[in-house]
Amino acid sequence: MDQLSLPSTIQAYNRRSHRRKVQFFLAIATAAIFLPSLVLYCSNSSSSSSSPLVIGARVLDKTTRRLSDRYAVHGLVLASGGLAGIYRHSTNPAGFNALGSSVGLALRLERSLVGGASPSRIASDLEYVQFHPTALCLPDEPRFLLTEALRGEGAILRDADGRAFARDYHPRGELAPRDVVARAVFCEGQKAEGGGHNAFLDVTHRDPAWLKGRFPSVHEHLTSRAAPLDFSKEWIPVVPAAHYTCGGVTTDLDGRATTVGGGTGTNDGGWVRNLYAAGEAARTGLHGGNRLASTSLLEGLVFGSSAGETAAGAVEDNADEVAEAAAEARSAIERRLSRSGCGSSETDSSVVDGDEEAVREATVLLSHLKSIMWDNVGVVRTPSKLSAAVSDLAAIREEADRLWEDRRGSAGVEAVALRDAA
Repeated sequence: MDQLSLPSTIQAYNRRSHRRKVQFFLAIATAAIFLPSLVLYCSNSSSSSSSPLVIGARVLDKTTRRLSDRYAVHGLVLASGGLAGIYRHSTNPAGFNALGSSVGLALRLERSLVGGASPSRIASDLEYVQFHPTALCLPDEPRFLLTEALRGEGAILRDADGRAFARDYHPRGELAPRDVVARAVFCEGQKAEGGGHNAFLDVTHRDPAWLKGRFPSVHEHLTSRAAPLDFSKEWIPVVPAAHYTCGGVTTDLDGRATTVGGGTGTNDGGWVRNLYAAGEAARTGLHGGNRLASTSLLEGLVFGSSAGETAAGAVEDNADEVAEAAAEARSAIERRLSRSGCGSSETDSSVVDGDEEAVREATVLLSHLKSIMWDNVGVVRTPSKLSAAVSDLAAIREEADRLWEDRRGSAGVEAVALRDAA
């Protein structure tokens, strides 16, 4: 798909008012608290447009584990991050983060509107996942990102026997494009025997004092462990790790969620009214099959601002369309609340505690899913591996849906996270 040019993106940013940008940042803050992993509420439109209209969502508060219905006149912003957390090795924070909650929610909305027979158009380029070439790989520890600047300053990739292997894969060796280096580290790591490790970053030939001054965060992390590691004297065991999701919920220049096509109807493409996406959850068009350094800042700042300002009605180009959608949403929400006998736009439902058996089953399935993704849909992919993954993941998806549907209130946060990841 064609990528957006940087100049046009900046121009789109510059022409926007800054009056009510705070709405977007409130949406980001909400995303940190709520796990929007259940369902988007959609209203049957009464206007001439056949495009669906989003009026709210059922969300899970990760701190109180309470399910609640949240309604929004001006729309919803999907901003819960990417999906790098569905891989066994990931630089993303540990826990139920980066499991594709925004994409999962959008896909469930699409399935409820058009069924699951046709390929998704509300999300795109999900196959484009960037893998950081060198993450610290130590047992039972999170995958700490080791900056590529280490290789820029002369760090050498070696196997367990001390052989420098990077030039086997590219003439530029350690300075090759990051996806090439990631594949090199992965392939060498696969050659490990007897449960050992076979990919290391060696920077022991540089001056120790200079190293620690040049890379203070790396030095601090390695020396703060229970078993400190001195990278001026020891090789660092590394593994590629899922780092950034280049695809996501498809958006236009205003951060509005769209279905690929070009028409205005649900089946033709067009804006899913009152639904926005920003940050790593969005497929903005800024990235290709890989992400250039710091381009993600644009995805959050430029398109985040666009989404907030558009939802606030501050963009003149589509202010009338947005105002019409907001008016329809208000009416639909009022009707829904009237039927439920509740006058608030935030209605509490139930607490999700999760019994021990459900938590254990969901945890095991999520771990299995991450292994499938890493082994078959990771750094190196083949037709046979992808085919096997499709079959295995379909089985896990069925189990995830069954676990949620059967257990409901006792399924727990773990089951909700599994359902998103699957």
